[in-house]
Amino acid sequence: MKNKLFIILSVLTSVFFTACQTENTIDSIAGPTLNKVEVGTLGSNNSSQILYAGQTINAGKVTYDDIDTDNNGTTDALQITYATTNGWELTEVQFFIGNSLADMPVNKSGNPQIGLFPYKSGNITGQTSYTIVIPFTTLGFTCPGPEDYVVAAHASVRKSLGGGSYQTETGWGDGARLVQRGNWAMYNTIYITCDVVLPPVLEVKTETAFAFDGDQSGCFANYSEFISNPNRWGWTNGPLTAGVYDMPIYAGAGQCDITKGTLVGNLNVNYNGSTAVVTYTLNGNNPSTGLPYTLEEVHLYVGSEEFPRNKQNELTIAPGQYPKKASDLNGQTYTFTVNNLSGSVYVIAHAVVYGFPASSN
Repeated sequence: MKNKLFIILSVLTSVFFTACQTENTIDSIAGPTLNKVEVGTLGSNNSSQILYAGQTINAGKVTYDDIDTDNNGTTDALQITYATTNGWELTEVQFFIGNSLADMPVNKSGNPQIGLFPYKSGNITGQTSYTIVIPFTTLGFTCPGPEDYVVAAHASVRKSLGGGSYQTETGWGDGARLVQRGNWAMYNTIYITCDVVLPPVLEVKTETAFAFDGDQSGCFANYSEFISNPNRWGWTNGPLTAGVYDMPIYAGAGQCDITKGTLVGNLNVNYNGSTAVVTYTLNGNNPSTGLPYTLEEVHLYVGSEEFPRNKQNELTIAPGQYPKKASDLNGQTYTFTVNNLSGSVYVIAHAVVYGFPASSN
């Protein structure tokens, strides 16, 4: 129903307009999805590679993530985590990362020289996980990316066979082989894109709004002897003779107290003595949600009595029984034309206005 650049989940219920109540269309608006470090290809949504032992044995994973090391809300480092499974343990880890394969230390045959890899664990025999953290400044990476890097994740692993004996193997993170024959060392490509920091989920709702014409406005509560439910707030405006009138529109002004309300726009009434052209115009953004005020529904009465009459010919202030109405709107302006009028008239202009934080009262 609304054109928003957010992911929106709509929850609709129905509450009428008491002094402390508001319209209650509530939308939960979340921010964009996180972008993680991706392995293999950009857009793979895969942030890990299998740690193979002895070329074919799945001994665990090597996982990549971008992290915030100083908790200031900005990702600033690459985290690499080796984690073994199925009884395998780490004894050593060596890790390479560079801008291209040409940066990797290799011998004359093209095989990697793991002793010259920039990140090494030393002896970690018996551990099942090991983490390396590399600042983005070391990599020369600047958010948001994406930027690609060549990685080679080596590990020496073992698995107990019982009786104090172990199966020992060389391990590599899954990828492409560096050389086609001999050494089965592998490398891969990762793509770093800084995480988008998600704001808290924002709940947005609507508020009841009425036009107010100052000295020519009568609060509903002042007419309790004529109408039911006098606690519902709002104004009847008039009597208005032929002319052009501009009235502010206030939302959330319970008990007709405009100091408690929010000025959300203007109502223009152009009355020539027989026809009234009435235009709602909203403007501005709510400072808490950042969203523009928009119309969801409008209900209008223009007539010779202070209030419209329902089907039982009783005076009413219920907006749903006003003669002019429109719903399922999504804009900041709406115009009605009311014909067959004469003499002085009264105007009641109600609106359901979207854009308010759900936490407000």
